[in-house]
Amino acid sequence: MANINDLIDGITTILSQEKAYDLPNICTKYGLENGDEQEAFRSKRVYIQRRLKGKDQLFLLDLAKRIMDDYNDDAKELSKLLSHISPAGLFSISEITRKNILSELYSKVNIPGRMDIVSFLKRIWDLDNMPSTDSRYLNASGDIWQHMVNNYDYDEEYLFEEYLEILTASDELFINFLEQLVHPLVRETYEQEECISLLNSHLKNDGFRLLQTDYMSGYPIYKINKIKDGVKGSVKNLIFASIGAKPDIVISDSLNNSIRIVKNEDNCLIYEQPIPSTGLFWDDLVNWWKELNPSLESYKNIQVSLYNRLFNSLDSPPEKIFFKSYFKLLKESYDKNLPALIPQVYLHYDPYTKSQRNGQAYLARQRMDFLLILPNEQRVVIEIDGKQHYSEGNISSPKKYAEMVSADRDIKLQGYEVYRFGGYELLKEKTSLILLEEFFKRLLKKHEINPIA
Repeated sequence: MANINDLIDGITTILSQEKAYDLPNICTKYGLENGDEQEAFRSKRVYIQRRLKGKDQLFLLDLAKRIMDDYNDDAKELSKLLSHISPAGLFSISEITRKNILSELYSKVNIPGRMDIVSFLKRIWDLDNMPSTDSRYLNASGDIWQHMVNNYDYDEEYLFEEYLEILTASDELFINFLEQLVHPLVRETYEQEECISLLNSHLKNDGFRLLQTDYMSGYPIYKINKIKDGVKGSVKNLIFASIGAKPDIVISDSLNNSIRIVKNEDNCLIYEQPIPSTGLFWDDLVNWWKELNPSLESYKNIQVSLYNRLFNSLDSPPEKIFFKSYFKLLKESYDKNLPALIPQVYLHYDPYTKSQRNGQAYLARQRMDFLLILPNEQRVVIEIDGKQHYSEGNISSPKKYAEMVSADRDIKLQGYEVYRFGGYELLKEKTSLILLEEFFKRLLKKHEINPIA
C-alpha cells in the first residue's frame, strides 16, 4: 500500500523534469515556497522535496490532482499511485466498483450502443490528440479503429483498462463515461433503463446513483448524483428483540465504547458482528443465528427459529401484523436481497426506570419498534403508534405527543429516516397487506434494493 512518502516521490519525479531556473516560479504556482535558483541548481529533487515535506496529506492529494491535470500523459504513474494511497483509493468511485461495473458491461451491454466505438469514445476522450501506440497511425483514433474495428485484435477489457486506463482515471472522466453510456444519442430508452439499473446496483456501494435530471427532445438525460448522507459512524452495539425485563448494561471499556450486559442478558439479542457498507440483510441474521444455535440443521429450521424469536418480542397486534406482512410480501421475491427487519431495537438507553428517577424520564423513547440498516449508512426507523404514544390512559396528552415529535426531530437530524404508522391502520391483516405492499416496495426502490430477477 502506498504512503505519503510515495506520493511526495511521485510529485517530485514530475516536477524535477522542469528546468532548474523555472522551479521557483513553478513551486509558487502550486502554493509551495519558491526559494532561489542556486538551491534548485544544486539538486532539483532535494529542492522540491524540502518544500513538500511537512505538508499534510490533503494538501498533497490536491496538489497531485492539479499536477495530473497540468501534465496529462506525463503524470500517468502519479495517477496510478494515487489509487493506492488508502484502502478505498483516492477516488470517490473506487477501483473495485469500477472493475465490477466494467466486468458486467463487457458481458451484458453493447458499450458503444448505436454508435461505432471510436465515435462513442470521442465523447469522453480527445482521441485525435492522444498518441497512437501503433506507428502506422497518427493518433489514438486511428489506432483504436484499426484494432477494434478492422482487425478486432484488442478486446474491450484491454481497450478500457490497459489502453485508456479507466480504472485509475479521475472521477470526472469515469463519471462522464457512465453518463455518456446512457445518453439518448448512444442508447435507446428501453436500453437506458436496463443499463441504469445495472450501474446503480454497483454505484450505490460508493454512495452514488444515476438520476434523470433533464430531457433532450423528449428523451431523458441522466446524471450521476451523490446519495444523501446517512447516519455517521458504524453500528457497534445492536441490542434488539428484548423480551421481559430491561437488560442491565455497563460500559466495560469507555475508550472503545464496549459494553457488557450484566443482568437479563437472556431477554435480548446482541448482534456483534461488523455490519458492512452494504447494510444488514435477513441472510446475515440467519447465518449469525445458525452460529448461535448449531443444533439447528436445515436452513429452513434456522429461519423459522429466528423468525419466531423475533416475533415473540413484539408487543402489540399491529406490530405483529407489520412484521408478518413484511416477510409474506417480500421474502420470496427479494430472497437474498431482503434487508433484515430488526424489531425492538435499543436506540437510547437509561439504566434506571422511570420510578427509580422519581417519575422523571430523561429519554422520551429508548426502543425503536423496527429498524432497517440499508446500504450507504442509511438507517430507517419504523414506529407503530398506539394510543400510549399520544395519550395518558384514554386522555390525549399534548406533552407526550410533543416528546414523541421532539425525539423524531433529533434522530432525523442524525440522519435516520423515520416512518410512522397509526396502530389503527394495521388492525386487520388482509386490508393491511394492500397498504404495506405499496409502502415496502416504494421504500426499497428508493434505496436501490431490487427483487431477485
